[in-house]
Amino acid sequence: MELSCERISFVHLTKIIRKEAISTEYLVIFFSILSLVCVGAFSVSFVATSVYIQKAYGLSSEQQQPSVAGAILIYNNQKYQMSPFVFSDGRDLHKIQYPSADVNPVTTVQEGGIIKIEFSKEPVSANAFIVDYEADVPSVHPLKKLSKNTFELLGVQGIWNLEVHAIFSTNSEVSSIPSDKQGSISNEYASYDLGIDMMPRTTAADSIHSLDQNICANNEVGIANVSTNVEQQHLGSSDSNKVFTNYNNNNNNNNITLTSIKGENPWVIVDLGQQQSVCSLNLVLNNGDKIVNHFTIQTSTDGLHFSDPVSYDNTAMISGGETYDLSSDFPVTARYAKVTFQGNTEGTVYTLQQTKILGNN
Repeated sequence: MELSCERISFVHLTKIIRKEAISTEYLVIFFSILSLVCVGAFSVSFVATSVYIQKAYGLSSEQQQPSVAGAILIYNNQKYQMSPFVFSDGRDLHKIQYPSADVNPVTTVQEGGIIKIEFSKEPVSANAFIVDYEADVPSVHPLKKLSKNTFELLGVQGIWNLEVHAIFSTNSEVSSIPSDKQGSISNEYASYDLGIDMMPRTTAADSIHSLDQNICANNEVGIANVSTNVEQQHLGSSDSNKVFTNYNNNNNNNNITLTSIKGENPWVIVDLGQQQSVCSLNLVLNNGDKIVNHFTIQTSTDGLHFSDPVSYDNTAMISGGETYDLSSDFPVTARYAKVTFQGNTEGTVYTLQQTKILGNN
């Protein structure tokens, strides 16, 4: 790891601390040495967020930017305007801007603090996340949901993109699940971004506990078995109509591919074979840069009793995989991980190109 005083900023330091898993006591020594070595050269600086105004790969033919509901983050009685970056009107997907990996924090918050999101129109549902776009595989961490629009800041410290994903109904009599493209499209989807600097808890003991609690080795965990409750079709092959209700992984492969999953709230359960310390799921969803999929993740130790569902959406920023933490407090001990799909911006057909389980094995 090579650093020069001219290039160091709190953004870079925060990323280094997280990726290198620097402990609290070494962190104090690190800053002390840095201040001596870089006297006169070191300055506190933030890297400005790059904003790109661009349509979503030609998905929308409109020339003007769409009208998107506003979102304001409220923290410590202060209000901060959030920037919309992905919007779906039920037929076209718009990418209004691209969040930058080098985040420019708008405000400093404290782990354990409470935020509230105020919308210009009431959403059907809303969820908040911490997202790291600088990682090799973008990672998404859920904030603990206290009420419909209120969340607790938990799980990670440092400089991040704080995102809010919301579904708005265009018809008060319909549910939050979009219908098929051929039918009546009833919902809008919007995601919003704000750069934050999340500081550790107030006491040293709490801070050390938080750092230790959320460290994950991110090793791939072997998958013993996969089951699903719906028909899946392998399109373009001779067995396109064959129903797979139980997928046995006889090759000790850590990847799952389930093509064209259909139905209302279809689920996939991954069995690890034994209880393990697990942190996150890495999912590759077909056309992930063009379709926003709504889904939940749950874990279980016995396959019968599952944890409360954690709601997710893929960010629609990349076509490849993204990593989704299993909980706002990770790692967790589990043998089973369950993904339940709840509609997307195209309808109710899903293609799960790859699934990996990451943990501390």
